[in-house]
Amino acid sequence: MTLSYTLRMFYFYFYLKLMKQNLLKTCVPLGTLLLLSGCIDNKYDLSDIDKTTQININDLVVPVNIDAIELSEIIKIDDDSKIKIVDLNGTEVYAVTESGDFSSDPIEIDGFESNDIHIDPTVARFDLAPTRAALVNTYNLGQFDPQTININASDVDESIIDIDAIRCEPMKIEMHFEATGFDNNTDLLFKTLSFKFLKGLTLQNLPSNYAYDPDGLLTISNVPCRRVVKNGTAIHEGVVSVTAIAVDFSKTGTKLIDHRFEYISTVELESAVMEMTINYTTTAPQLPASVEFDVNTTAENLKATHFSGQIEYKLEGDALEIDPVNLDDIPDFLNNDETNLLLANPQIYLNMNNPLAPYQLGFTTGLELASIRDGKKTDFNLDNGQLVKVGTNHGVDGPYNYVLSPSMPEQKLPGYTANLQHVGFASLSNVLSGDGLPQQIEIHLVNPGLPRQKVTDFKLFNTIPGIEGKYDFFAPLALKTGENGAVIIYRDSDTGWSDDDLDKLTIKTLNLEAKAFSDLPIGAELNVWPLDKNGNKIQGVQVTPAIVAPNSKGEPVSITVTGDIKDLDGVTYEAKVHAGSENPLSPQQTIRLENIKAKVSGYYLTDFE
Repeated sequence: MTLSYTLRMFYFYFYLKLMKQNLLKTCVPLGTLLLLSGCIDNKYDLSDIDKTTQININDLVVPVNIDAIELSEIIKIDDDSKIKIVDLNGTEVYAVTESGDFSSDPIEIDGFESNDIHIDPTVARFDLAPTRAALVNTYNLGQFDPQTININASDVDESIIDIDAIRCEPMKIEMHFEATGFDNNTDLLFKTLSFKFLKGLTLQNLPSNYAYDPDGLLTISNVPCRRVVKNGTAIHEGVVSVTAIAVDFSKTGTKLIDHRFEYISTVELESAVMEMTINYTTTAPQLPASVEFDVNTTAENLKATHFSGQIEYKLEGDALEIDPVNLDDIPDFLNNDETNLLLANPQIYLNMNNPLAPYQLGFTTGLELASIRDGKKTDFNLDNGQLVKVGTNHGVDGPYNYVLSPSMPEQKLPGYTANLQHVGFASLSNVLSGDGLPQQIEIHLVNPGLPRQKVTDFKLFNTIPGIEGKYDFFAPLALKTGENGAVIIYRDSDTGWSDDDLDKLTIKTLNLEAKAFSDLPIGAELNVWPLDKNGNKIQGVQVTPAIVAPNSKGEPVSITVTGDIKDLDGVTYEAKVHAGSENPLSPQQTIRLENIKAKVSGYYLTDFE
């Protein structure tokens, strides 16, 4: 039975009752009245008679039936919505979700090569020893000017912070001792050579007559000076040659400054004995008092292939940029300026591998969220500057799983339970909070890379696959409680009520009474406002809301609207929900009103025609 039909019946009943009362008072039989009607003067002027009739209505009861409303009817989910129904260990819950992948570029640390090495020549003088033999004569070292060797490399890879040692391609260092003025009958031989040489070298295929101490002492015995011709001149040449394949810089004190490597050392011949043998048959030769050798030292460029020391590497790549979470397709009941959504325990899950594990290298990343409202950005960071730290104990493939949240969730997202570590992120509860929901949430990895750490014999000129990972932003609609807890607003309207009879009704009081049943773990404040034909709230009314408690089991509720309500075309109703539990909302949760009674008091104003 509609309100309009009820009013019509009420009006017809009232009209008949009024006519009966008037006729009885005048004691005019109905039949007489009918006879008299034919005698009325048609020229009698009735225009001054007020035919307007006001019918007062008090507590007119209109029965209403409303089916149970499930959350799945209120929270409209489509394929593109960021709110999903998620199976969380056998229970379906509503959650804001976003997932995706990220990866870094391959990890590459370049080797380095020294600049061309130039070593100034010097002279070694040997003086005749006091004792002499007829055929073999001995000369001891008299003078040697040390030679400076500067091995430097600029533009060392910026990821190399400090160098303790390197391995290199075979690097040959040779010293050529050249003497002139001796004929073919003279043989020269270095019986012993003792050098202060470059420190920290590892020498490859060292001949048996060579001995090297990493502190830089090089001793050699029995080095012949062979007769050769250079540039058309016959000379006697002795050659000292070593091949270095590694350098231990802990022996040298060499440091890396501004990505420039420099190793400065000297070569100094400390002591030596040279023998001169003259082959003659008749006359003894005149021996020189001294013999001088021009000394030319050459060194191949140092080409580092491995290094030990400290490394610091920044992970890069466009694929590390995580797409923002757009919140432009969320349900209307959350998309309201008064909505303040404080999440109880939202979570960001990360899963990563570690291709650097064989090198005993870990990496770290920070994480930052930013909510965007009308172009304004609010940042949210991990607790106390914490970092996500990926180690090596699970090998290359891991898994290395992390959950970033205010507290470790009791129910973990499937696929992340193995080796799961918790990283504190208390402010994440507020990422959706504010004057209405943000339009967008940005997720950024902050300074992902290898923090400064030691490496041993790390291969350079090597390409290591990049870091690969995935993420899940998972925020169950479990609303934070407390005095300043979460608030969500649900509004809807029902219009199109207006007709000719309803337009004549002025409502002074509208009262709705019902029994409330709810499976929701949160309470709600219910309000109703009358709307006019233009869809605007009718002004000048007062609303006394109803409060539906969490998990209501038939508790009575009442909403009262008072004031002059005219031109009624419908109502808008609002549920303002304050969190009362931190359990996630579920599609199976229902709220319904039973035994609803709508009582209307006011008056019905019409004209008798």
